[in-house]
Amino acid sequence: MNAAFHELCNTVLERGLQLSILPIVVIPFLICAACGYRFSEASKPAVFPSNAKNVLVESAINNTVIAGVETELTNDLRREFALDPNLKTTVEDSDVMLKTTITSYVDTPSAYRADGKELTRSGTLRVKCSLVQSKTSKQLWKNEFSSSYTYTVTDTIQGTLSNRRRAISQMIRDLIPRIHRSIYDSF
Repeated sequence: MNAAFHELCNTVLERGLQLSILPIVVIPFLICAACGYRFSEASKPAVFPSNAKNVLVESAINNTVIAGVETELTNDLRREFALDPNLKTTVEDSDVMLKTTITSYVDTPSAYRADGKELTRSGTLRVKCSLVQSKTSKQLWKNEFSSSYTYTVTDTIQGTLSNRRRAISQMIRDLIPRIHRSIYDSF
């Protein structure tokens, strides 16, 4: 009986060890796949349309009542593209143009204090982008993006507006790399 019991224990331990190693190996691959990571393209550099060497990042169009958000978005986009080693930003004679429109900003209450006053608000910024070939005006790519951020409502209008402005800046910082990466993922 002891020999059979030991043999059974050894079998369970061996299989248990094999089963315990399986999640260690498989789970990281599943996580990477769920995030959109592709191992086959890891060594392949980002590729833009082959004939595009220069990009003009046009000033964003602001269809909201929030003043200045178009300037911040445009400047951050230009900085992002200026860091790109594969593409030169320019103000004229570009191969492609990036056109951006801030389509909306929606601000809604998200939490209330015990006395019924607003505690926080959640803002959502929506942006449409398109990449257009300069000489032919052919649209090469387009996409819509949105970003949300929650900010605190204070007892003063000035304090609340300041918090909203910081929240919008955070939304823009979230959008910029997503826009840049999405363009490259499309080619």
